[in-house]
Amino acid sequence: MNVFKEMVCSVGKPSAYPNFLKNNKGKIFGYGMLLMLFYFLLSAVFPLIVFQIRTGGFGTIVRETLPDFEVTDYGFWIEEPFYYEGGGYYIELDSNQYFDEEAAYRFSMGYQGMLLVDSEKMIVKSNGEMQTLYFYMLESGTYFSRQSIMAVIPMIYLFIILFLIFYFIWISILFFFGVLIVSLIGLILNMILKTDLTFGQIFILGIYGRTLPLFFKGFVLRFLSWSVFPINIPYFWVINFGVTLVYMFLAMRRIREQKAQSIPYAYQQPYQQGMYQQGGYGQDPYQQNPYQQNPYQPNSYNQDYQGQNGYSGQTGGRENGQNDFGEH
Repeated sequence: MNVFKEMVCSVGKPSAYPNFLKNNKGKIFGYGMLLMLFYFLLSAVFPLIVFQIRTGGFGTIVRETLPDFEVTDYGFWIEEPFYYEGGGYYIELDSNQYFDEEAAYRFSMGYQGMLLVDSEKMIVKSNGEMQTLYFYMLESGTYFSRQSIMAVIPMIYLFIILFLIFYFIWISILFFFGVLIVSLIGLILNMILKTDLTFGQIFILGIYGRTLPLFFKGFVLRFLSWSVFPINIPYFWVINFGVTLVYMFLAMRRIREQKAQSIPYAYQQPYQQGMYQQGGYGQDPYQQNPYQQNPYQPNSYNQDYQGQNGYSGQTGGRENGQNDFGEH
């Protein structure tokens, strides 16, 4: 079966799952990697493309939104104040402002992340921790500006590409690990339904059972959330693995039905096609065959007793006045 047809059947036709067990290991591994490729495109590549189209890229963002600025070991200067707030983050760059650390700490309680920069220091909140860096602590001769950011944008894209490669490898490892966890639960279903499947066969069912949850997660919770509007489904991981278990249950039930249908047929074979019927030893003695004439029916070997001698049958012999030698 074509791999793309298998994807369709793995979502809409659970009765096809027994056929997936016939695939070789290379095809099964390739199916899993192809599945992860689609998830990778939906969750990372397509949202990045949409971001590039909407904004024009990081270079355009820096040129159009970030004012000219300079950072040295003497302090910070910016052409005009810069503000940003959204997605749980707050950024304010103002060289004419002074940010008190205690007030900044209280202000940051309402945000996941924060960056405040005045003429002498930088206050950062990340991962729930507050840190302050004074510019005089920088190495002598340090210089950083908007032109410096523009110069490293190609390196930023290179870093993004390397990150995407690492991300693909990481999600592929997590995918097969997740299938392993689901397969362990599938062992319980295997015992309940008494399908007598091996762990390897259960693992195969788990790979194909992950198709629908991954496409849903990649398209709805990744692509749409990052490209259109945020979507959050509480405890989605329960739904994610629960759907996979439902597919495995339906597949195992189908396998059990196929085995149940094949058992009576196997028991009937010896009686329908056994040696006692094909070899001639099982012929019904009461049914006529070419080698068993009914002794009670006339045949060519009994004609001597039906008129070919002088005692019965046709008129002749003594009835016509002839003797045994044919004389009158």
